[in-house]
Amino acid sequence: MKFAEIELETTPSRGTAGEAALRFISAIPQPQAIEPRVIDPIRQKFFDMRSLGSRRPFARNDSELFYRQAKFMEDFTDDHNGDAKFNMYFPYYQHMGYEYLRTYFTWRTKVRQGDILPTSLSYIFLYIYELLSGIGVDDPVDGLRRLVGIWDTFSDNHTAIEAHMPKWFKDYHIFYELPHSFTDFVGEHDLQKYYSLTLLFDEKVENKLKLWNSISGYDVTGSKFYKEGNEQLLSDCFNFVLNGISEFCEKRDTRFEDLLIYSVSRRMPWQPFKQALFQSGQRQSNREVIISAHERYYCKNGEWTANLPIYYSSQKDFVGYVIKKTEACLRQQVKYKYKLSAELKAGSKPFRELQRPAAKRAELDKVIEIRVIEFYRELNRTVVKVDLTNLARIREEALDIQEQLIVPEEGAVQEPVKIPVITDDEPVIEQETLTLSFSDGWAALKGSLTQVEREALAIILRGETSIKTYADDNNIMLEVLIDGINEKAADFIGDSILDFDDEAYIFDEYRENVFGMAGF
Repeated sequence: MKFAEIELETTPSRGTAGEAALRFISAIPQPQAIEPRVIDPIRQKFFDMRSLGSRRPFARNDSELFYRQAKFMEDFTDDHNGDAKFNMYFPYYQHMGYEYLRTYFTWRTKVRQGDILPTSLSYIFLYIYELLSGIGVDDPVDGLRRLVGIWDTFSDNHTAIEAHMPKWFKDYHIFYELPHSFTDFVGEHDLQKYYSLTLLFDEKVENKLKLWNSISGYDVTGSKFYKEGNEQLLSDCFNFVLNGISEFCEKRDTRFEDLLIYSVSRRMPWQPFKQALFQSGQRQSNREVIISAHERYYCKNGEWTANLPIYYSSQKDFVGYVIKKTEACLRQQVKYKYKLSAELKAGSKPFRELQRPAAKRAELDKVIEIRVIEFYRELNRTVVKVDLTNLARIREEALDIQEQLIVPEEGAVQEPVKIPVITDDEPVIEQETLTLSFSDGWAALKGSLTQVEREALAIILRGETSIKTYADDNNIMLEVLIDGINEKAADFIGDSILDFDDEAYIFDEYRENVFGMAGF
């Protein structure tokens, strides 16, 4: 077995035990004087801010604590060189470390100076929360201006901002009293697509097709017809159709909105700026805020309530049908090479409103068809411009021709009227003799009238029943019926024969002619 031997060398003790103790004590380092602790004022500021959270810890909520801390830090500025990345849902100061706080307040300082730099999304939302609560702004108008600056800078790059801020913009106009309307704000910043339902029936909106298409089950922007340079044509036509549907609904003692809105809710509690940390120290006045005819908000003693519209679940199908039907009719008018079929799902709820009173789906189809026809006819109407410098001469010539066209009394010899014949070769080549008879124009007019138009004239002459009822029974708008007769009259006798004021009537000077023409 192997082993090792270890020898220990002992040092003989020198001196007494007391001397050994003295040697041990003298080897211990002497104590140094304690210098006063240097206090970091920024750390102390953050500490004081967090201390606000120790008050009533079991009774507070995050929004209340955020507001008190935000007011405490309202005027704080920083110039830190760090850039700590921050990611937190519902970010606020209490849960932020030293580096996060310094990075945020440095970024905020630059933003307030007009230099909005890219940063972590959570820092951006924290600043938005401050603005919603009126922190660091001169007044609500200034706060809205700063919110728009954040929107313009970051909405294209952050889907979360695009998802939340449009709702908060509207809440801001409800909660704060501003010198402009919400509609004006939306139009100024081109935000219509975020408020389609709110602005659907707003007369100030010019491009209604774009607005309606945003909630449509049929995307017209994908249509071949639309893409081939017909965007403006279809947009203008759609506006014309909507006006026609609105008039149609009024005649049925209902409203166009009722085709999309099932009902309006009773007053219910309303909370502004949902999904945001929000607390306001501003006292609210009692008032009513009208966003649209169906969307109203009320503040009483600081408490908010609202009446909100409840939409049909089939609204997308209905809107898509109206757009598609309009496009289909317009394609037909312009003789587009491809036809389009517009159908609506059976049992669509919006059409139930049309059953009161006794209106049918076919009538709405007819309204759209007629409005498209009227729009296209108006679009292609030839406008004749008269040179006013020649007006005196034109009047003299007209009087001269009128004298020549007067029907002579019985037994008198009718002189031929000489009318210049103009060809492409020469302005006037000869005087051709032509005999005109005033009665020929009425005969030609009679031959051009349809059966419905002739019966309409008979009804107007007799006055036995309402011409409007007759037009409705024949699925034609009264205005269209009267215009059609007048246009034919203008072609053959040179003047209109009907006018409309509550009821249609024949001009007195033409009653005998109409009676004789129709043989009543």
